[in-house]
Amino acid sequence: MNRNDISDAITDINPAYVEQAADYKPTTNKFRHTRVIIAIVAAVILTITVFAAGGLLSASDVANQWGMTPLAEFFENGGGEAFNIESQTSGGYTVSVLGIATGYDLVEYDESVDPDKTYIVCSIEREDGEGIASYHDVWVTILISGYEPVKVNNLALASGDYWLLVEDGIEYVLLETTNINIFADHTVYIAAYDGYYMPFKYSLNDDGTISVVEGCDGVAALFEIPLDETLADPEAAEALIEKIY
Repeated sequence: MNRNDISDAITDINPAYVEQAADYKPTTNKFRHTRVIIAIVAAVILTITVFAAGGLLSASDVANQWGMTPLAEFFENGGGEAFNIESQTSGGYTVSVLGIATGYDLVEYDESVDPDKTYIVCSIEREDGEGIASYHDVWVTILISGYEPVKVNNLALASGDYWLLVEDGIEYVLLETTNINIFADHTVYIAAYDGYYMPFKYSLNDDGTISVVEGCDGVAALFEIPLDETLADPEAAEALIEKIY
């Protein structure tokens, strides 16, 4: 992003701040999937705190960094770690799923939490051991079997925030999305890919499953999330999908 891009994206902001934002490389960031440029600039202008860390942060650590106390407490108490999803290396990056929680899991910690949300924490490391200097190298989304990846993903659902943190050369993603339990009668995936927008790296197979397109370049990790099928809500799921198709 250059200064002209920033100037075009925002108005009524002190030019000195725009100048600083163009040169600054923040350690943390939070933005909604819509109006990404404006949100990034706003995050740059805010005071940014750098957090010390020793080794890989836990899901609880990441939630604490963003002041999400109920989520941090849930992870601290062992919640969300039973998924035991194995890390994957793809396109020179190793992606790990550190924790998954739904809003229903968090209500006991804070009754004001929206139960219709899901929170996913991932870490992203370079395979060669070099540190990640800035975020946006790898993005994370959910995908759902039976629906085309380029149509039904977190960008299309537009259902939450996306927090980014680079700490000691490791990128951490905290993804807020819709309640994935309503799709529990499908296979729900976490996909990690490089690039700003959902690329054509994942395909919908004839049997409804989703797989990585053979021979695609770059990062294309795909994790299956084990869910309790009895939690599915087909009517709620269909109503949400109808807004997209």
